[in-house]
Amino acid sequence: MLYAGAREGRLIWRDPRGFALLEAPLLSRRRPLGGGFRSAALRLADRHWDLLVFAAPLFLLITTALGLLPFPSAGRAVLLLALAAIVYVALWLTGLAVMSVVWFWRTFWAFARATGEVAESLSGVHWTVSLCHEEEAERADELLRRATGRLAQLVALRAGAAAADLGYRVSRGELTETLVLVRRGITTDAVRSHVDAWDSAVGPRDDGVEVVMIQPASRAPDPADRRVVTGRFLLLYLAAMLVMVPAEALIVMGQEAAACPNSVCEGRPATYLDALRWLSQRLLLTDPPDLSPATGAAAAIGWLASLMALMVLPVAYVAGRNQIRAHTIRIEPYRRLRSLMEKRTRLLILVVTSGERDAVFRAVTEINGKKPTAQFLGDRTVFDLGVISEVEIHLVQSEQAAGGPAGAALVTSSVIDRLAPDFLVMAGICCGLRPKEQKLGDIVVSSQLRLMDHRKITGKQGGDPLVILRGDKVTPSSLLLDRLRAAEVDWAGAPVHYGLMLSSSVLINSASVRDQLVRLEPDGRGAEMEGGGVYAAAAKGRTDWILVKAISDWGIRKNDDAHPLAARNAAEFVVHMIRGGALDRRTWQTSAASGPSE
Repeated sequence: MLYAGAREGRLIWRDPRGFALLEAPLLSRRRPLGGGFRSAALRLADRHWDLLVFAAPLFLLITTALGLLPFPSAGRAVLLLALAAIVYVALWLTGLAVMSVVWFWRTFWAFARATGEVAESLSGVHWTVSLCHEEEAERADELLRRATGRLAQLVALRAGAAAADLGYRVSRGELTETLVLVRRGITTDAVRSHVDAWDSAVGPRDDGVEVVMIQPASRAPDPADRRVVTGRFLLLYLAAMLVMVPAEALIVMGQEAAACPNSVCEGRPATYLDALRWLSQRLLLTDPPDLSPATGAAAAIGWLASLMALMVLPVAYVAGRNQIRAHTIRIEPYRRLRSLMEKRTRLLILVVTSGERDAVFRAVTEINGKKPTAQFLGDRTVFDLGVISEVEIHLVQSEQAAGGPAGAALVTSSVIDRLAPDFLVMAGICCGLRPKEQKLGDIVVSSQLRLMDHRKITGKQGGDPLVILRGDKVTPSSLLLDRLRAAEVDWAGAPVHYGLMLSSSVLINSASVRDQLVRLEPDGRGAEMEGGGVYAAAAKGRTDWILVKAISDWGIRKNDDAHPLAARNAAEFVVHMIRGGALDRRTWQTSAASGPSE
């Protein structure tokens, strides 16, 4: 098995003084990568050793006895071989009956105590370190680290191969498999003492099997993250019964035929068909009215057959419970996927003026034809604007500036808490800071936001005071910024400028104040009053946000002439992005059911 493990990459080898062997889950249906025919044959023999030990000697005894039947002089040898086969099968059936009862008691007792899987099943559902040999105590940790690293490589290779079968490529993933170190596989005191002092959580020690659960370093233990045993073992049990009954009938026939006085076997299962019919009836816990065994060995086999039939009930119960649980877990990713497909993106648009509000209303209604519906969420009124593409659009209006009870900060925070939007976009009007490069109605998207109110002002001898900005300079949602840039490609409306937006609670209508802002932040593209509140509320609610505003004035000689144009341009650009499917959930959130992806 060391040879097979080395061929398949499951052997971590330092030298004869230190090595470990990994074993894949027994229930893993995927063939190991590589290894060749010889390692595959060794692995098959190892995993089905119990069947091999039972079937091979019995097959050898029966075939030898059948081969000697044509020779009259070999009668005694045939009888001894048949007797050996009977004893062998009787011992196996007795052991099987005893172990079935013990297994049934342990399983249901553990289930009644809600302790979860018994320890013996861990090797069936998890990767295990089945053999760990390290003679140098100081290198035990190194060996176990190498084992977890090798596990990550093997699981990644299997995941890639499985994805390739489905026409998918996995370029990045995270290991979630739990590695089980079986204590009885530890061969040295050095490793035992190291494991005893280990800070890892010790797994269940049911039924005398002690294990240590080694969780991947990239994540915290998740008890729900484990493979599930299905109910297919019921089919294996029934198949074993179909094989055992004909084999037992052969033995019963030999026993009864040999014990018939003067070869008169009437009423006894002394022929193969009679023996088969009698054993089949024993599966129903009764005897045929015209057949009854005369030998104790045949009667014992009949009772074991009845016990085997009785065990179908608990096996079927456990199999059914496991199958239901496995089915539930198997379809859970599809349920999540369906829920994800049916769940729409929720977008909250924040406006300040009535003109901005009405501009958004018109832009959305022109697309979906839905009349805005008022929803009263606590102390705020939120308008439901319906759906465009796969995005639910909601709108809330605040008062001017970020502060105050009805300002942008508190209004946005309140609505985020109640509505839980996926994205927040502030759409409206702003002051332009570059008249030579911009014109009224041009759209400014905040690739950065600078809070201007928090500042330090110090006296400067013989000149103007020195102003030092201390407000945050932040970047909005990279996803929203990306989607807006993509929407610009087929946008036929007003020009779009990306850059630094300055946010201050001061309404600018002075050339000197505007020029001071430009001196403090020469990269500024626009100025507005509510962005700081939006940023603060979105940071608290961990919501993606961005500002999309259009230029309505230059910070001097203010009037409302360009307000409708600016409000309409900003609203239509936001709706244009939504209409193109840029915010559909499937475009920005990967389904949990799809697994690791890139």
